[in-house]
Amino acid sequence: MRKVVLFALWALSVASVCGQNVRETLKRDFLKAGSNYYAYQGPTRELTPPPSGEKPFYISSYSRHGSRYLIKAEEYDYPYLVLLKADSLGKLTELGQKALRLLGYLRDDASGRYGDLTPLGAVQHQQIAQRMYDRFPEVFEGRSVIEAKSTVVIRCILSMQHELLQLAKNNPKLIFNIDASQHDMYYMNMQDSVLYKQRYSKKTQQAYRDFCAKYAIHKPAMGKMFNDSVYFNSEVDAYELNKAIFKIASSVQGTEMRELFSLFDIYTPDELYNNWLQANAFWYLSFGSNPYNGGKQPFTQRRLLQRIIEDADSCIIRPHPGATLRFGHETIILPLTCLLDLNGYGRTIRDLDRLDIDGWINFEVFPMAANIQFVFYRKNENDLDIIFKVLLNENEATLPIPTDIAPYYHYRDFREHYMKKINDYELKLAKSKR
Repeated sequence: MRKVVLFALWALSVASVCGQNVRETLKRDFLKAGSNYYAYQGPTRELTPPPSGEKPFYISSYSRHGSRYLIKAEEYDYPYLVLLKADSLGKLTELGQKALRLLGYLRDDASGRYGDLTPLGAVQHQQIAQRMYDRFPEVFEGRSVIEAKSTVVIRCILSMQHELLQLAKNNPKLIFNIDASQHDMYYMNMQDSVLYKQRYSKKTQQAYRDFCAKYAIHKPAMGKMFNDSVYFNSEVDAYELNKAIFKIASSVQGTEMRELFSLFDIYTPDELYNNWLQANAFWYLSFGSNPYNGGKQPFTQRRLLQRIIEDADSCIIRPHPGATLRFGHETIILPLTCLLDLNGYGRTIRDLDRLDIDGWINFEVFPMAANIQFVFYRKNENDLDIIFKVLLNENEATLPIPTDIAPYYHYRDFREHYMKKINDYELKLAKSKR
């Protein structure tokens, strides 16, 4: 029990320290201000050795696609055309002209590639697969079977392909069963219409507006790009322009343009931080245990969690099960993290000003190529006390269940806790429909 308490206290202290220093973190690595566009960097901590005699034998995962271009042409066109019009009228400062020039480069580079996986996105998944192979070689021995599924989106399919090709390079004997079908979208990319209708409740919208008003920086951030305040105030929607430019600026790090320039340069450190604060609050309110909409949004991923458990049930009884790898999106990774309450991300935080202070930090959860890995261990094929650990972005994470072998957990405890959580929710849902 002492080990359980110490591990929990350590996890909370890490979250607290991270939260208190997000502003400083962004000064050291301003790319993290990009939230869900942050380019995956890999693990930051060493793994804890398993208990004596325990060996890895099965991995189950859900991964986000790698870095991508923005999804729509309009996302590149809108800010570029706003600044182009202003420039034609002589209304841009030198900084505004610089922003226009860089936006033009990015717009041209993305033409015809909207939503596509970038070369860096491919490399991210190659590296994840290689580390998985190097860290847990027993899982990929001999003719291990790798079950791989993707959502039907091309960038996810390609992310899956790059991981599998990397594994095959290490062991050509691996057997791959690969699929990307609407048949599996009920859990691979579940969109719960009932919960979606509750997501942006009036209270949620008001809470977000009030929060953003306290940290608004769009007027000064955008105003310095225009030399005519009358034109700026009458002809430019500073809020929308800032949102559009900041999104493109966030995405540069995932493209080949990252070696040439950073569009984040047009922002001050405080402007970067405030933009991130607003984005962080948006993601919490949309997918976290937000009290303003009922706090149930993480349950959008109950079918995925149930499938993870069912797949594990069927695989861990096999002599050499291999791995089950799934590829999708951040809108699945984030609520799944909250449903699992990994590292405390499932807790309710009523004061949005405390999100980063309390360690609810979006870029720690869902950068490009974000992943959750469940790594299962046993002593031998007859061992019924299966243990596992969960990795969030390849770092060991905590779960809200007791354990005497932290950061490892007994699978039976995990299964009991989360199946009850899912079944209790389904029961309440069924009663509400009567």
